[in-house]
Amino acid sequence: MRNPTLRYALLWLLLWWPSIVLGQPYGSALPGAEPQSVDAEYDGVVICFRCDVTPSPENRARCQQEGHQPLLRRSEGHTHTLVGSTNKLTAQLTSDELHGKAVHIKGIYYPKTNHILVSEVSLWER
Repeated sequence: MRNPTLRYALLWLLLWWPSIVLGQPYGSALPGAEPQSVDAEYDGVVICFRCDVTPSPENRARCQQEGHQPLLRRSEGHTHTLVGSTNKLTAQLTSDELHGKAVHIKGIYYPKTNHILVSEVSLWER
């Protein structure tokens, strides 16, 4: 193999074939690597970042005008940012209808950002 182009092509193929075969050319091909997203179902209480976490008269007035910044506080102590997957869900999450209420959330959880993309929300009895 005197042709350097052929050598580089063979070396590239040997180094990158696992990623290409596994369909993750830019991700980790290692077993046990953290997933980018997970289907999730959680129970918790919808709270507002402005009203409940950083309360002030200005923040409460802003929530009255713009709607709440929804978070899900779970019984284990974890708190997740909620993002609606549709305009209807976003409006429902940011309204007073769910603020302070116990809910059951279905959606996609993103571990790196701690966000949940909500596909379904329903009131939950504690």
